[in-house]
Order: sequence, then C-alpha cells, then structure tokens
Amino acid sequence: MFMFFGKKKNPHDTGCFVCHVIVTVLLFVTTLAALMEVLASHCVILKGAREATMIFGTSAGSLSLIAFAITITFWVKSFKACMSGCEACGINGKK
Repeated sequence: MFMFFGKKKNPHDTGCFVCHVIVTVLLFVTTLAALMEVLASHCVILKGAREATMIFGTSAGSLSLIAFAITITFWVKSFKACMSGCEACGINGKK
C-alpha cells in the first residue's frame, strides 16, 4: 500500500497546520449556513400547498447568493492553503 501512497511530508508547522484546519472547518460550516439561507430565501412552501414555489428577485435572495459566493470563495482558498505551503511556514524556515 505504501508503494502507491508514500508518506508525504506536511508542508506546515504543527501550529500553523492546526490553525489552517480550524479556519477551513469554520469556513465550511459558514458555507453550509449560507447554502441553507439560499435555499430558504428562494424556496417557499405556501400553507396548504403541497409543492414549493421558487421566488427570484428579492433582496434577501440576492444577498444570500452574494454571501454564498463569498464564503465558498474563501473556503476554497483556505482549503488550498491547507493542502499547500503558506508564507508563515516559509518564514519559519520549513518548506
């Protein structure tokens, strides 16, 4: 098994890696919350109706889409920084 998946060296110091993981997890949770708000602001279930109706053009829907786009952008950037090296680890001398 190690023939295909060799032990890779972590590009971060231990403290830096822990901070990257915490930030990535928190941004993932905020991305899920923003996604739930997008669904809540665009899908409305009317009382007495059996299906949901879609509503577009409201300010709440637009703001929730903007918030979702921002959080997903920061989450992807943080996830990429978690997997690769960063400036703080390069300053400490570990590459």
